[in-house]
Amino acid sequence: MPATSYTAYLRDLKLVIDRIRDRPFDYEHALIKMAICKNGYGYKCRDVLRRGKLSSEYHVGRLSVDDWRTDTGEFGRAEIDEFFLLPEIYAYSDRALQAPKNPLSIAHWDATVAIAEVLVQERGAVARHQRMLFAGFTDSIHAEFFLAVDNDLIVHDHNPGTQLFEWKTDGVGDVAPIEIGRSRQALAAGFQAP
Repeated sequence: MPATSYTAYLRDLKLVIDRIRDRPFDYEHALIKMAICKNGYGYKCRDVLRRGKLSSEYHVGRLSVDDWRTDTGEFGRAEIDEFFLLPEIYAYSDRALQAPKNPLSIAHWDATVAIAEVLVQERGAVARHQRMLFAGFTDSIHAEFFLAVDNDLIVHDHNPGTQLFEWKTDGVGDVAPIEIGRSRQALAAGFQAP
């Protein structure tokens, strides 16, 4: 089975996130949690939409420290937004969370690793939820190496998992949201498969 490219999926996810931020009154509620690990640094954002009011918080820090500092959003959001533009994106499957080389417990110098969880309900629509763990690359050479080395840990043919999954509407309230911590250790601990 071929590995599934998530480049187009991620572009569509960015449109959803931007619409939530730009048009909050179109939604009943929304929760956006995103964190990326890039070149030894972590960037985290959390957006909560309730009753038409959107609140956002950002944190940034070195992956080697235990507590990331609060960010105004300018730096962290720019780094996270940059991830959505990478030309090569693949997704990890649930197997990656159980593997000895869990992508959240090791440093990647050739990839940007991102967690994206979005729970949203547009007005008059059914709630939907997605949670994915991505690896993004600036070039095809690093992406091809990743596909060869971690082939058993990535999504093939859009197979959904129980912890990592594309958009779904059934059982939306059955899956507890992840807790994205403010350090690499807390990040990995908050995103473990049972």
